[in-house]
Amino acid sequence: MSLSETTLVVMTKFPQAGRVKTRLMPALSGEQAAATHEAFLVHLCGRLARMEWGRRVICHDPPDCGPALRALVGRAFEYLPQGGGDLGARMAAAAVASSAAARTGDPGGALLFIGVDSPDVPTAALAAAARLVKTHDVVLGPSADGGYWSVALARRVDPVALLSRIEWSSGRELDQTLERARALGYNVARADAWPDVDYPPDLRRLVARLRASDDPADGALLGRLLAVLPARSVLLDDHDDDNAAGEGNAGADEDERDV
Repeated sequence: MSLSETTLVVMTKFPQAGRVKTRLMPALSGEQAAATHEAFLVHLCGRLARMEWGRRVICHDPPDCGPALRALVGRAFEYLPQGGGDLGARMAAAAVASSAAARTGDPGGALLFIGVDSPDVPTAALAAAARLVKTHDVVLGPSADGGYWSVALARRVDPVALLSRIEWSSGRELDQTLERARALGYNVARADAWPDVDYPPDLRRLVARLRASDDPADGALLGRLLAVLPARSVLLDDHDDDNAAGEGNAGADEDERDV
């Protein structure tokens, strides 16, 4: 399946201090954490807007922030308020709404959900996930913490049945979703793995990846982050502490996750 046959859905929150990237605190202030989220959002959406998706949808929280997000991100996206419930319920509601719009004649029979916590995910990985959903019902892009940075759904998939009763932010999301998909009789594939950024060590590793990259897009994101992060922040060091406090996602706030 080509990008032009796929609807991209970005699950995100408006970058408001105290509501986003709270697991980067207290290493960052609430304002700096929100600015980091905004840098991720603007950078990733700029990259996505240059790809030839059938439709591009930003599914946002809070529900009334659509105009403010449009001013921040631009007109290359449609804007859809998130519903209530846990992450699975919100993604399922977005899938139902997006699929209903596709049936009116718009392109985009398959859906690809992502958040903004993996802002440097390669466009090749996104395109590969879109190709895989041509021959599979469910395609999951694993992240290192036991969750996933993306989920692609063929049109025949029931998103409510697939995504309900998943223990979000438990470190078991990937395994539980794979098990559920297989129990429902869906053909499943894994897309490329890519790290996400939840905690300070994740952000430190992102900065190190960006510094080591010769991709101009990565350089642009690095510039955004250097403008946001404190000049003497340990998050700008190359030191990689896998045992830092808060590493992993067990016990984390489910509402903080986008995908």
